Amino acid sequence: MSQGAGQSATLEELRAEIIRLGPWHLDVEVAPGLTTRAFLDAPPGTYQGTGHLDPSRITFIDPRRDVESLLPRIYPAGLEGRSFLDCACNCGGYSFLAREMGASACFGFDVREHWIAQARFLAEHRTGPSDNVELEVLDLYDLPQRGVGPFDVTLFKGIFYHLPDPVTGLKAAADLTGELLIVDTSTRPDMPEGTLTVGRESREGLMSGVYGLNWRPSGPSVMAHILQWMGFPDTRLAYHHEQTGRGFGRMRVVAARRHGLLDAFDPVDRGGGRARPRRLRRWRVARAERNRRSGATGDG
Repeated sequence: MSQGAGQSATLEELRAEIIRLGPWHLDVEVAPGLTTRAFLDAPPGTYQGTGHLDPSRITFIDPRRDVESLLPRIYPAGLEGRSFLDCACNCGGYSFLAREMGASACFGFDVREHWIAQARFLAEHRTGPSDNVELEVLDLYDLPQRGVGPFDVTLFKGIFYHLPDPVTGLKAAADLTGELLIVDTSTRPDMPEGTLTVGRESREGLMSGVYGLNWRPSGPSVMAHILQWMGFPDTRLAYHHEQTGRGFGRMRVVAARRHGLLDAFDPVDRGGGRARPRRLRRWRVARAERNRRSGATGDG
């Protein structure tokens, strides 16, 4: 639906629908002065029940603040007609932002109807552009049969660590990606570098996967090996926060099909040249020393 199509609804009507569709995870502007954060105004107990989140424990992510701190470093002029794949798109906040940044077409999917119902609402009512943004319920493992793509840029955020076979899942998206792949995942920094660690999780929780089995990477090294095997030889570490609560970390890796695309991502040294890039090879002497002391082994 084109820009401004939802302006016939009043702010109070929009607010009521935001509350009805809650809980939300991404903070997206619907109209001036109104964002999806309005669901926090719901009466106590509104979202109690299986699969619902405690609104007081929601960590809101602002897609604009999140992505605009990264993509302009790689694409200073915007996405300039590039196509965008949004895996585990939630309410579609990143897809809508990519469209605003100049993407020619965006395809987002999520396995849960709850999030796609929110995406449909935003597509109809938000004041920003929603044309050429397609959002649907789809399982990642069914993506190769969906017949979409290829895409220039892929966001693989918040899904790797919810999969029973994350390598196959990531490869399904990587095979459709021609230029840039962004992987954002929870990690197990307490484990030896170069490993994936198995875990179990709820099948019903809105913020969990639907399989019950999951794997978390220890850190950058294991992700570098996976991405390079998938045909992305040039990688950068955007960040790795090793302590984010419950013993898990959080990591974002940026990978390119060709060398040179990520050069602008590197810092500039004092001499005016490029400083050594944060390529994902061996990671942190402190990590290796900790593993040595504990008797653990890994590929470092």
